[in-house]
Parts: sequence; C-alpha cells; structure tokens
Amino acid sequence: MSRTITIPLVLLCLTTQATAQGLNGEQIVRKVEEVNTAKDEKSTVELVLITKDKRRQKRSMETLFLKGEGEDDKSKLKFLTPENVRGLSLLTHEASGRSDDQWVYLPAFKKVKKIASSKRTNRFAQTDFTYEDLRTEDFSAFTYKKVQDKKVGDRAVFVVEATPKTLGTTGYSKRYIAVDKERWATLEIVYYDKKDRKQKTLTNMKFTQFGKYWRPGLSKMQDHLRGSTTAMKFTARKLNKGMPTTLFTVKSLER
Repeated sequence: MSRTITIPLVLLCLTTQATAQGLNGEQIVRKVEEVNTAKDEKSTVELVLITKDKRRQKRSMETLFLKGEGEDDKSKLKFLTPENVRGLSLLTHEASGRSDDQWVYLPAFKKVKKIASSKRTNRFAQTDFTYEDLRTEDFSAFTYKKVQDKKVGDRAVFVVEATPKTLGTTGYSKRYIAVDKERWATLEIVYYDKKDRKQKTLTNMKFTQFGKYWRPGLSKMQDHLRGSTTAMKFTARKLNKGMPTTLFTVKSLER
C-alpha cells in the first residue's frame, strides 16, 4: 500500500521541481510571496543586539502584518521590553511605485513622527535592520535575475540577484536572495552596499510549518562592515486569525 502512495508523490515532487526550474528570477521571488504570505500574522519576538565587542542587549517586541490590496501590505512593530524602549513602534504602509509611508511612535515624547523617504536607509532602533528592510519585496523598484543554484546548509536553493531600477530608492547596489526549492521560503539574503561591498547577511533557520506556511524560528542579520548582529527568536505566532485594519492606523500607534 505504501508504494502505491509514495511513488506518485515522488513523481509529483519531481515534476513540481522540474517546472520550477523554468521560472525566471522575478517569478521565483513572487512564488515565495504567493505560497508563504498569510492574510494576517501576529508574532512575539525576542531580540538580541550583539555589538562588535560582543556586548549584548536584549529586547522583545510584537509584530503585526496585514496583507493589503495588490502588493501593498501593512505592518507594525512594537517594542515590549526593556522599559527604556517600551512602546516604541514603527508603522509601515507599503506603496508600490513611490516611497512607502512610515511612522515611528516615540513614547518618551508621546509623539508620532513620519519617516522621511531619505531616512529609509537608516538603521531602525539600533538594530541591524534598516527601515527599508522592514517591508515585503518591492517588485516595482527592482529587477530580478536567476543566477547559479546552490545549497544553504542541507537545503537546495534558487539564487536570485535583485538590483534596483534606480539607485536612489535603496541603500543597496544588489541583493542575492536564496529561496528553498521545496518550501518556497527565503533562507538567506546577502546585501551589497553602494560601493559593492558585502554589507549584511540575513539568515533564516529553524523552520516550522504553520498549516501550509513555513516560518523561521530564528532570524539573524549580520552586518559584516560594522561587526554587529541582530538575532530574532520567534516565540509565538498566529496566522490568519483575522485582524482589523484599525490596528494599522497612525492613531493606533499612540494607544
């Protein structure tokens, strides 16, 4: 009995992978979003900021995501601990074809401030993530090219080079995106700065499946030039539970 089930599954898997081999760079990256983007998502995250001299700073935060119309999604990050950053929040409304709308809430001043588009390459709250890193893929701003396949750990991946259509829209000259061929999840992104130096590497690991979606249990952003690392451990996730749009308004930042 097991043979009659297993053989068709193997053939289906091989057929799917063979079909995937014919996809171009943009189709591969779009497939990741098609397969692994939920309608809404809530996570609790433990962060560790590690400096070049190995000093560590621990934080925790809540992240919210809401899939929008077309390719323009909404997200919100809110720090929970420690006390000196508690309440610090970032709201992002993605906008294809122009700069995203982003606002930060500064609890010390009880004030919401809009982030200027010229600041999107700045680091967010001393982490190794810039404001532009904290959004989904912006297909309107990049050109994608499939390059040499490789392995990340024991996982076979497609590698896609993403280059900006206009340099002024990003802090990077290019990115290399490694996509798991079976799970359609992003395992690694390597970022190059405008001087074409390898600047950062994002590594996603310890994946768990939530229904049909694959999610990393641990993500690390390493800045090779600064010598620092931001590690994010996901301690809780809820997907497709229903999330009101009122959670993603500027007014909601002050609550």
